[in-house]
Amino acid sequence: MEKRESGKFNIPNMMLWVGLFLLLQVGIALSGRFIQMISFNGVLMALQFLACLMLVRRDYRRGVIASAILMIISILAAAALIIAKGVTQPMAGICNMSVYLVVLVMLSRQFRNRDEQAVTDFLTGVRNRRGLHQLLETYVDRQKPFYVIYVDLERFKYINDNYGHTCGDRLMQDITRRMREVVGDDCAIGRFDGDEFVFLLDGDKDPEEYARRILNSIGEKSTIVTNFMKIDAYLSANAGIAKYPEDAKDPETLVKYADIAMTHASKGKRNPICFFDKNMEEDLRRQVELERLIKEGLRKDYFYMVYQPQYKLGDKKLRGFEALLRMQTPDGAIVSPGEFIPVAEKGEQILQIDEYVLRRVMKEFKEVVEKTENMIVSVNISAKNIAGTGFVGKLKEFLDETGFPAKSLEVEITEYCLVQSLETAIKNIISLRELGVQVALDDFGTGYTSLSYLAKMPINLLKVDKSLVDGIETDDKSREFVNAVISMGHMMGCQVLSEGVENEPQLNLLTGQDCDFVQGFVWGRPVDYETAKKMALDC
Repeated sequence: MEKRESGKFNIPNMMLWVGLFLLLQVGIALSGRFIQMISFNGVLMALQFLACLMLVRRDYRRGVIASAILMIISILAAAALIIAKGVTQPMAGICNMSVYLVVLVMLSRQFRNRDEQAVTDFLTGVRNRRGLHQLLETYVDRQKPFYVIYVDLERFKYINDNYGHTCGDRLMQDITRRMREVVGDDCAIGRFDGDEFVFLLDGDKDPEEYARRILNSIGEKSTIVTNFMKIDAYLSANAGIAKYPEDAKDPETLVKYADIAMTHASKGKRNPICFFDKNMEEDLRRQVELERLIKEGLRKDYFYMVYQPQYKLGDKKLRGFEALLRMQTPDGAIVSPGEFIPVAEKGEQILQIDEYVLRRVMKEFKEVVEKTENMIVSVNISAKNIAGTGFVGKLKEFLDETGFPAKSLEVEITEYCLVQSLETAIKNIISLRELGVQVALDDFGTGYTSLSYLAKMPINLLKVDKSLVDGIETDDKSREFVNAVISMGHMMGCQVLSEGVENEPQLNLLTGQDCDFVQGFVWGRPVDYETAKKMALDC
């Protein structure tokens, strides 16, 4: 199945060039009867070579075979003429034809190497995205059932970013080698994207069995040795499966459906292998609709802000507000941020949303923070921005443009940004603090970032996730865990805010655990800008 094809064999075009060659051969034979037409003979031979060259260019494998057969026939015909007639003129033609044949063989190899490089991933040696597309078209043309298995590696980017690209490259090569070994010749394999692979499997085989083999091979320990370190890496993966022709009949849709199934597998966490079904297609349609709504909403202002107050425990003094984005379509329908934010985060739309929120919050709250002391407005920023380059410079432009005081702005990040790119994220956090912007770590206690990394970052606030606060009034373990998180935050030199506080018992327990601030329905639900402004100016 990994056999490389030089391209589709176009019979009519190939026969056209073969016919031209034979026509020229007849011309050469006729011109050879007249000494005065020797120069014309040479022209015809050059055109004959051009015809063979076009054959090879069209299909380097079949073309060179056809050209070799035709040229050998020409050489034998010329040799027969020499033997039968005792003339020497055809000797030049034999020499030329021999040279032409050698040149065509060399060109065929060059074309083959070039075409193989164009469809081969240089790092792993398997097919690249272009090569996969070509092979998928070949499979579809056969009109026989086959499976597309879409595999996504988890945490590869984390290792690549934190241990270096050399280590990441060797890890990728090691994993690819193991995957090829477990599927053998039964599966064609290609690297679809950085850490995503696609496998093609004939329809008479069990795709779940092969997917499990692949995932098990990925889960094995990889020991990577470089000049500077030796690390043991463990990765996991998820797989989605789509079938031709039941699920789709064109290559792009097949891969897309397998990708959707893989995404469902990654969300489920119970089974890392998932088959595509038509219900997922409805999810895809909703995703496309949400992408359209986000794009249109940014242009036509379907978005608006609400602000949830944050209070100091004890005296209930207003600390500030967390800015929360909402969407309402022209027909009055409210689109939940739980729907549109994950869709935006899959692409680049989340970057535009971040810009929209920052600009709007700064313009709206500039008057408020200038008239109050120590008022904070907190804005959630995506991991793509914090883990990417250029964000700090863009934020500084917004501050300069609006005149918003940096000390009144708090940027909320999650631990996921550290997983995406630790080095860049830490550099950006330090730059934000140097600007005077405050930085809060949201959803603390639900991620898996090393505490040694967190201790190095100049974060001013830790936000305890609502899921941890929910059970503290009834569950001893939850209460002890939240107490440990609060103590940890204080040891790191941070203030601590608990999210999702909904009742007085939770409030009293958090007060006893020396939590600094709270945010939740117990003291304040999200409000519109005018209400938030009045609350801030009245406090």
